[in-house]
Amino acid sequence: MKSLYEALQENRDAGICPMHMPGHKRNTHLFQMENPYGLDITEIDGFDNLHNAQGILKESMERAAALWGAKQTWFLINGSSCGVLAGIAACTQWGDEVLVSRNSHKSLYHALYQNNLFPHYLCPETIPGFEAAGGITPQSVEEALRKHPNVKLVAITSPTYEGVLSDVKAIADIVHAKGIPLFVDEAHGAHLGLAPGFPQSAIQCGADLVVQSLHKTLPSLTQTAVLHLNNHLVQAGAVERQLSIYETSSPSYLLLASMDRCVQFLWDHGREAFSLYREKLEQFEREMRNLSYFCLLGRGAKECSGRYGIYALDPSKIVLGSFGTNLTGPQIMESLRRTDKIELEMAASFYVIAMTSLCDTKENFQRLAHAFLRLEKEESLKADRIGREKKKYDKDITFTLPVKVMSLREAESKAGKCIPFFQSEGYICRETIFAYPPGIPLIVPGEQIDKKLLERICFMQKAGISLNNSRRSFDQQIDVVWE
Repeated sequence: MKSLYEALQENRDAGICPMHMPGHKRNTHLFQMENPYGLDITEIDGFDNLHNAQGILKESMERAAALWGAKQTWFLINGSSCGVLAGIAACTQWGDEVLVSRNSHKSLYHALYQNNLFPHYLCPETIPGFEAAGGITPQSVEEALRKHPNVKLVAITSPTYEGVLSDVKAIADIVHAKGIPLFVDEAHGAHLGLAPGFPQSAIQCGADLVVQSLHKTLPSLTQTAVLHLNNHLVQAGAVERQLSIYETSSPSYLLLASMDRCVQFLWDHGREAFSLYREKLEQFEREMRNLSYFCLLGRGAKECSGRYGIYALDPSKIVLGSFGTNLTGPQIMESLRRTDKIELEMAASFYVIAMTSLCDTKENFQRLAHAFLRLEKEESLKADRIGREKKKYDKDITFTLPVKVMSLREAESKAGKCIPFFQSEGYICRETIFAYPPGIPLIVPGEQIDKKLLERICFMQKAGISLNNSRRSFDQQIDVVWE
């Protein structure tokens, strides 16, 4: 039986182009590490303590805070999920009302459950053709706060998995006028605001707490992230108290060293690296300008900034839409894997995402461009063309918010029973169903299962999207309240 270590070695040597996270892209010309067994330690003399940093770790986190312009920064070795759980708990009290974007990562819903919070949802518009979530508008935040005056925290995701940014500065101004803190899940935006050619970060836009995954878009090992404190509306002591709960008491010094080296690299070489990176992105876009059967989100004829709540788009995310074809996202992903030895980050029903970073080589971009142009040529040679636009809209599968019947905690506290999913219309859900990636719930405990949800999940499964629930891989059974 092959070991995991052997499988990793085989993958490394297979010549696969990694258009996915982590952001170091296995680029060993830029980054190398000695045998980790020779470096791995615990909290010994001279190496500080992450949960009471006074020495080398304190200095490293202060360098990170200065780089991003934060008041204080904490290293996270449990990923951004740890920062979401700790950050939401630090900003709220048991039973508070909160205003959150519905297209949030599942870790935010875990925070709602853990703290018995009562959410009011901000639902972004859907980007036509891609069927991906747009941005959260300042107007929707203002209206929601007017409707729900007891909200104690606003939490949004910006950028999204697809690179969609909301107008965080305008939202922060609205929220702060009411004395409420703004939490931004910027897990996919650790690179933002660090160089020209990329949008500003949520820190620069005035958010109070911001979580970023270094490993997603920067040269750092998987699981590494940071949590930034930006002003006085959230107390540092409250954040540290929650991190002591949600972050391991035995942090990996290899992961900590990876973050420290990432920060130092950005200080020493970031401007030059980002400049070269931007040139490679621009060259890739020029090669894609004549696509007709496929489309890149936010590029060319499908420019969409200023619409669908989109304030800006992150150029590092390459989102290829397939709606001029009969191909699904999973089919495109498999084609690139099999024919071009390119592994993409994710596939949705109508698009795929290639994640790039400043560690991508020129060859990586060339291989991706060649693969996309191959697909374009193959589609142009097909004689029998059935327009995807007509096929796609035979049924309206855009997201609609299920009816909330009870809180997450109340639903999970009640007796339940697993029943066949497609016989569950009208029942109250006791679990979360989501595609992973991106880990955004389609329904959460306490919401009523309706016909629209059944149709959407059926459509996603036919497109080849893998679904999960709170217990395991989705198996056509769903846990419902049974009374």
